[in-house]
Amino acid sequence: MENPDEQSKKIENYEYQIRLLELFQEFLITISKKLELNDLAEYLLKFIKNSFNAEACSIIINHQRFFYGNINSESLIIAENAVLEEVAKRKGNVILNNINSDTLTFHLKLGLEKTLVSIPIINEGKIIAYVNIYENIKNFNFNELKILQEFLNKASTSIYNSLIYNQVSRKSMLDPLTGVYNRRFFMQKLITQLNTFEKFLSIIMIDIDFFKNYNDRNGHQAGDYLLTEIVNVIKDNLREYDTIGRYGGEEFILILPEVDNLKALEICERLRKAIENYNFKFRDSQPENKITVSAGLTTTVTRDLNYEELIKEADNNLYKSKKSGRNKVTNSLILNKNLHIS
Repeated sequence: MENPDEQSKKIENYEYQIRLLELFQEFLITISKKLELNDLAEYLLKFIKNSFNAEACSIIINHQRFFYGNINSESLIIAENAVLEEVAKRKGNVILNNINSDTLTFHLKLGLEKTLVSIPIINEGKIIAYVNIYENIKNFNFNELKILQEFLNKASTSIYNSLIYNQVSRKSMLDPLTGVYNRRFFMQKLITQLNTFEKFLSIIMIDIDFFKNYNDRNGHQAGDYLLTEIVNVIKDNLREYDTIGRYGGEEFILILPEVDNLKALEICERLRKAIENYNFKFRDSQPENKITVSAGLTTTVTRDLNYEELIKEADNNLYKSKKSGRNKVTNSLILNKNLHIS
């Protein structure tokens, strides 16, 4: 006959197994509903934090890093990347008992006395995500690691579904040739910006000069090259929170949030000159042996107009640039619905 202590331990173990099973079922139901990558990553981080008492954690999905805790320093991210390379080689867990002294990371001199566990999440033989857990060296629990591994293994299908969903969703937003927002999705962005900006909202319409000549003389593949390369030049001269979309065949449109008219004009001129001075292929087939663009810029300080009126103003300015000789910027400031200053 079992003694009371053994019976108590068995009861505790049964209760633990029941709680674990309930947690597991809730986890699977909840994570299967997370289709947006941000939502899924946020849920996983909270789950790991709350269910396994992790001090800090990061998740890398689709080259994006999500994290909680004080682990966003540049040197620590470098350390993580070194560990992830090792995980990719092994296709299995990598455990650094002490980040500060492990051979993979000691040269970085992080001064961080923590255990780091990096876990790959694998679907059909491919790593689709990584989980990095930081713990106090004395508190790390290998039994909990095994349990967490089981949870993450079951999460792989949901993560894969989220990746596919976001790929399809993103493709519906983008122009297939240039990779910038298509016209429909760009308009949604512009409407949002027009309803939420605080002081200034500037937009720029850009048209490639003599694009038909370039296309006819060099072929459609060269035309595609020119469109994609001009997009790259534009991106190199914008801030990360500016927005670019393809408006038409060789027309592009930009949103510069909270940029006043003078600053927007500087940006527009910088773009124009960067394109004019860029060594595009077949530039010698164009007038004056160079690729140029014309631009129409407008800035509004009022929300007393709709997005179509804002675009029409920029388009009118673009037309003036084209008519007055090309390779120019025409500018205006909208003070209210009826007062536009050129």
